[in-house]
Amino acid sequence: MRARLLNLTGIILVAGVILLVTPLTVPKLFGYRIYGILTGSMEPEYPAGSVVYVRETAFEDIRVGDTITFRMGNGTDLVGTHRVAGIDTETQQFITKGDANRSEDVAPVSYSSVIGRVVFGIPLLGKFSSVLHSTAGILACAGIFALAILLWWAAEKMKKKENAK
Repeated sequence: MRARLLNLTGIILVAGVILLVTPLTVPKLFGYRIYGILTGSMEPEYPAGSVVYVRETAFEDIRVGDTITFRMGNGTDLVGTHRVAGIDTETQQFITKGDANRSEDVAPVSYSSVIGRVVFGIPLLGKFSSVLHSTAGILACAGIFALAILLWWAAEKMKKKENAK
C-alpha cells in the first residue's frame, strides 16, 4: 500500500510539472510564437503578466481591430503587442494603439516589423513563465523530477521487500 502511494505521488509530481509547462511548449509545435505582455497597455483583454499566442500572418490579411505583435525597432529583441487602429497601405504601415491607451502609438509599425496576429492569450501565464525560466524555477523542476525518481525507487524497494516476505 505504501509503495503504491509513493508511486502515485511521483506520478502526480511529474504530471503536474508537465501540465504546467505544456501551454508554454506545445503551441510552438503548431506554429505559434509565445510572448509575454509586460505592461497594462492592452488591458482588459491582455493584462500585464499574460501570455499571447501569435501566428505569423501575411500583412494583407491583417485588418483594423486585429491585435498584432511586432518588433519595436531594428536591432532589438523588444516586441510590442497592440491593436491595429488604422492601415496606411501607401507607406505600408499599421497605426496601432494599446486598448488602455488614450491615443494611438507615436510610431507606426511597418509591415516588415510585424511578427504576426495574436490568436489568443492566457492571463498570468507570463508571470509563471518568468518564474519557470529563472534559475530557481529550473532548479525546482529538476528537484521535483529528482524527488519523483526517488519516490519511484523507494516504491520499487518496498515492493521487492514485500514480495520477499
